[in-house]
Amino acid sequence: MYFNAIFYGPRFAGNALLFLLIFIGFQTHSHATNLYVTSLEGSSIVKVDTSNLHVVTLFNTPAGADSLVFDSTGRIIYTDLYSGEVRRYDPNFNSDSLLAGGLNLPVDMVLEPGGNSLLVSEFNGGKIDRINLNTLSLSTLLSPGGEPEGLAYDSAGRLFANLGNRNGGSGAKYIAQIDPTTGAILFQSAGLDSADGLTYDPFTGKLYATSLYGGFIYSLDPNNLAQVSTFGNFSFPDGITTDSKGHLYIASRGDSHIYDYNLITKTQSQNAYIYGLDDLAPASGSGSNSTPEPCTFALFSILCLGGLSLIKRRRLL
Repeated sequence: MYFNAIFYGPRFAGNALLFLLIFIGFQTHSHATNLYVTSLEGSSIVKVDTSNLHVVTLFNTPAGADSLVFDSTGRIIYTDLYSGEVRRYDPNFNSDSLLAGGLNLPVDMVLEPGGNSLLVSEFNGGKIDRINLNTLSLSTLLSPGGEPEGLAYDSAGRLFANLGNRNGGSGAKYIAQIDPTTGAILFQSAGLDSADGLTYDPFTGKLYATSLYGGFIYSLDPNNLAQVSTFGNFSFPDGITTDSKGHLYIASRGDSHIYDYNLITKTQSQNAYIYGLDDLAPASGSGSNSTPEPCTFALFSILCLGGLSLIKRRRLL
């Protein structure tokens, strides 16, 4: 009788939909991400399995490794801060080669659409450079001055960068949309506090930037850069990336831990410890030419009866 009450009649559709949505929810939440992390003080790049906190050193860099991205063939491109170089490590051949040198404290990078070039910020040079990965030619996209840092492309191919002076106090940094061809600044946000790392998350369609001295994360609408909010509590957050499935990963330099911020439940949890960590990237996702998961945040909210209501029902279940 109880079996029939659940699985037959008008209640069947409701129960079937509920179990389907719960399944979708679990599929969205369940994840095990491999992250690749630069250790500035440790002069190394390490691999982290976030499911079991297992940390393995991939290779030692010539000097302090600051930022990294993956090229279209899975090789690691990284900035060697103190040597002023951008280098590439090929894990298949265990080889390390120079891509560009003579830079003035190269920090953050972004792989450009198509994978044939990348952009790199010169923190002390006050400019953003482009490296052609086929010819290894180096050119300057723009020279805004200050201390440029985080770079990101969104899914529409728009380019964003953290510009301004990090040590200039609250409001001295800002995020700008930049024409990737001319280098012209098209729009910019209001003043921000010590904005450092930057990533675009296709799951929510938002830009996220770390506030190094503020200890929190900025969320911005890339369509206007005007809708700005903050969240989280971290110790000198620097690098930031996304798994494109509802999670942000933050490199917290103050306590040398990675943090996992769940964008659905709006909660943060401490992950692996890495000495001297500075920046991080997934093998797929930001910096790796990946595409968003089919279940985006907007779609998830519609299918899951308003998102938050489903989360509450799941907790009750």
